[in-house]
Amino acid sequence: MTLFQNLVLFVFICSHAGAELVIDAKPEVISLELTPQLVVNCSITNSHVPGLDTINSLSLSRYDETKKEFDVLLSLDTHTLSLQQLVQFRHAQISFGNLYVTLTLRNPTQSDAKVYRCNVSGDSSLWKNISRVSKKEIKYDTTLTVLLEEIRRLKEDKGRDQFSCNKEELNGINKIHSKLHFVGHSKVVKELFDPLTLTCSIQVPRNDRNETSTVQSIYILHEANGIIATISKDQPVVTTNQDVNLLAVKGELHDDSSKNSYLQVTWTNPKFSESGKYFCGAHANNAQGKNEHWNEMLTITVERLQFDDIVKVMYDIQRQVDEDKNRLQTFHENLTNNFIILNTNLQSIENVKNDVIGNQESINVIKDELLSNKQNIVNNRKDINTTQESINVIKDELLSNLHNMNISSIWKALSNFSTAVIEMKDDIDKGKTEIKEIKSSITKLQTRSCRDVNSIDDRVVITLASGLKVMCETKTDGGGWSIIQRRINGKVDFYRGWKEYRDGFGDYNIGEFYLGNENIFKLTSTGQYDLRIDLKYKNSAFFAQYSGFKILSEKEKYKLNIGAYSGNAGDSFSNHNNAFFTTFDRDNDEHSSNCAVNYSGAWWYSSACHSCNLNGKWGSSDFGKGVNWNTI
Repeated sequence: MTLFQNLVLFVFICSHAGAELVIDAKPEVISLELTPQLVVNCSITNSHVPGLDTINSLSLSRYDETKKEFDVLLSLDTHTLSLQQLVQFRHAQISFGNLYVTLTLRNPTQSDAKVYRCNVSGDSSLWKNISRVSKKEIKYDTTLTVLLEEIRRLKEDKGRDQFSCNKEELNGINKIHSKLHFVGHSKVVKELFDPLTLTCSIQVPRNDRNETSTVQSIYILHEANGIIATISKDQPVVTTNQDVNLLAVKGELHDDSSKNSYLQVTWTNPKFSESGKYFCGAHANNAQGKNEHWNEMLTITVERLQFDDIVKVMYDIQRQVDEDKNRLQTFHENLTNNFIILNTNLQSIENVKNDVIGNQESINVIKDELLSNKQNIVNNRKDINTTQESINVIKDELLSNLHNMNISSIWKALSNFSTAVIEMKDDIDKGKTEIKEIKSSITKLQTRSCRDVNSIDDRVVITLASGLKVMCETKTDGGGWSIIQRRINGKVDFYRGWKEYRDGFGDYNIGEFYLGNENIFKLTSTGQYDLRIDLKYKNSAFFAQYSGFKILSEKEKYKLNIGAYSGNAGDSFSNHNNAFFTTFDRDNDEHSSNCAVNYSGAWWYSSACHSCNLNGKWGSSDFGKGVNWNTI
């Protein structure tokens, strides 16, 4: 795309984030058996701490209730990047780098729920050995631990068959109205045949949307098999069940109360041992910092297969086999038809190839005729010169023999020679006409793109071999550019509908036009094209060039494909890659409203509408509605 236009310049100002000492922990509440890991990170943002000119060390400590002081766990020398570990852990991972240390504790226990402190030491221009600290408290959820211990106690006392921990007892652990929903797609399933899915979710009623409780964790456990799966805040879903029948475990925790947090487990072929009571529990912190707990119970029965069930399974398998066989037959027929279509297309390609070869042979014949006609013209010119010499000789003879000739004889001789000269001139004009027609034929056969055009003019309008009339740019970057959009003065209105952008509009004589999306699609479908965008702003020239440019068909909403950027205008177009074309009467963008209407244009608008809008309103000063390129 070669484009000359004025742009509106927008200046955006953003502030830099402040520098500080930060300690972060995920999660902030841990529970025995339910928290897979605790991550504590101590870091300095932007490599600077207010009040310190030089940073000497960074350490991570935690509070010891017995000694009433902080024990240093890790100490990092920031000059040499050497780390000293002062406390050993059984299951831990330690990482460090430039101004950060991270401690990851596997399967944390209650002893890990303490206050952690990040300490930085350094010097200023006035003082030495100055310290700055930041603290984070890790809490331990005892309610869930009590629940687990109660379940184990009841199992040991009464055995599996007499296990009587019911929904009312579990809900008695907390006095808060439960928002927890624990459901299975079926409470009775067939062993090794029916899938089993359990979903535990926290659903906030519409009239409670203003609540700001934050879900910390959700778990699902079985009375005999123990913990099935857990999910904690800022942690992935973890399953302790290695059964191959456990097909999928997934879940999400949301801070946004408009979205439900959930944990879901699915068994493909549940076994009889999966029968029994399942418990779902969740822990949350409300806006006042108080803990909230919800618990629900669900009884699932996995029935053993009977003979009738096996017969039904065999019948279903046979039916499935028949359906698969029919689908396979249909697929085979479609494949055969596709092969036929492919062969037809290959034959069409071969025919086109033969036509191209035939056209090349025709071009060669025309070239030979052209050379022959050129030789005839040369010969005619020689004959004219010879005739002219003869005329001069005769003229001299006439002058010398004038006294021997009468006037009538002289005029007759001159008339004969004049007639001969006129006939030769007619032959020459006829030859020139034939040569012009031959050149035109050759040009039409050879001109498949603007690459085939040579001209002394900067821009020239030609008709391609396909019949498409285009304007070519012959000078910029070696020439050969097909201009698909041009704006120079605002005389042509570019706020138009889908049909006009599909077919193209504007005037080559005025100098403002859009080639049309259908024409651009057909043009870029014939080979590899680059896109070049030339802009002028305040008498300065800018350009942006993208490799691998093409747009897809109207059926695919003229989807945009562009490759790598180069140039001096800045990359304001890559954000629009893979976007669909949108006009005021055809909304194809991913934005909640029509970007073409919002910004008075027609373009490949993205989910954020645009970072460039080259078909916008000419001369508009309204934000985003004018013709703009954000990086200029």
